[in-house]
Order: sequence, then structure tokens, then C-alpha cells
Amino acid sequence: MTKSINTSPRQLTDEVLRQVADFGRVPDAQREVFFESIRQIVQTACELNGLVKEGLTNKRGEKLVRAAFSFYDSLGNLNKHERALIEGILSGNAKFIFDRISSEGVLGLEEIAYQLALLSSIVTGKPPPRYPSQSPEPPQPGRRSGSVNNWLFQNFASQLYISTVAAEGRPTFEKRAPSGNWIKAIRALEPCLPEGFVPKSLSGSTLHRLKDACTLAEKEADELDRL
Repeated sequence: MTKSINTSPRQLTDEVLRQVADFGRVPDAQREVFFESIRQIVQTACELNGLVKEGLTNKRGEKLVRAAFSFYDSLGNLNKHERALIEGILSGNAKFIFDRISSEGVLGLEEIAYQLALLSSIVTGKPPPRYPSQSPEPPQPGRRSGSVNNWLFQNFASQLYISTVAAEGRPTFEKRAPSGNWIKAIRALEPCLPEGFVPKSLSGSTLHRLKDACTLAEKEADELDRL
């Protein structure tokens, strides 16, 4: 029987929601939608935290996630000749051997590899892989897919920032200290999250990088809307 996961360490009250909206300068007309978004963000953070605690943290789990991410990254870094070679096998006379993976060629194989990497990250509590639409890291030493530290908190903080902007709010952040109403909103929600979920000392450089990534994603979304 599957164990139930405690998804609400402390109730997310209307008072806290209003406080977060005030910090983010969310207009009154957007608050109901914003409140629902924050409830979902907190719920997701709690559920993911519970899954991580239930995850495979033994050596088999480590081997599983390394193998899945290595295969996924390797596929993404294939050159044109290598991709054509695999494509020819999957669509050629031997395709009946690979009938479960050959229908969409290398792109289909990459999607399968992504799903395997995502599954392995969830069951082991490791950071999720890059999306298939994102370019893989170069095949050289350095940070690999799934190697981000404290990805649960980073995902939560990013979603909070994006939701505030989407609700026509104005999240602010200063790298030094760090400070700003984004930080105040994070701290206001901290009691509603699992113990230790929010770091005691927030990294200004990490949050600055997250803010830049959120701003870039917002810009790209606006450009797509104008097409």
C-alpha cells in the first residue's frame, strides 16, 4: 500500500495569501487567480518534497539516475552523421526489431530518453532533466543535466516569481543581502512548506540567476504570443 504524503505542513491561510500578494504588489483584480496559483505552487512543493523523501537513495538508485541522464545527454549531443546512422537503422530493414521506438526516429528516441531520465529523477530525488526543447550541454567536463543543487527550492522560488509577474505584480530583488519583496514572499510562505525546505541563508547569486532565467522565459513567451 502506498504511504500517504503529508502535503500541508502548515495551513496556507487567506491572511498569508494576502500578505504574499501585498508583497508582490498584485492588483486586486488579479488576486483570486494569483491565490489559486500560489496554493498550487505550495502543494506541488510539498508533494515533490514527499516524493524525494520516499525516493531510492541507495546505490541502485544512483546507478539508475546516472545511466538515464547519461543516455539522454549522449543522444542530445549526437552529430549529424551519428543521428543519420541511428535514423537509418530505426527506419530501415531492421526497424521491426525496434518496433516500440522506431515510429518517430531519433526525436522519438530522445523523448523516451527524457521520460526515463525524468522518472529516474523523481524516484531518486535528483534534479529533473532539461526539457527536450532545450539544447544539451556540450559533451565536455562540467555540470551535467540533473546536477543543480536544491532544485526543489529553486523550482518553488521560480514559480513564485513567474506567478507574481503573470498576475501583473512587481516582484523586486536585490542581489546584495539579498533583499526585496520576492524574498519577503518566500519567507511568508516558509511556514507552509516542509521544515528545512527554504534554506536558512538564501544565496543572492542563485536567486539572481533564477530571476534572470524567469525574465528570459517571460520575454520568450511574449515573443511567441506576438507571432
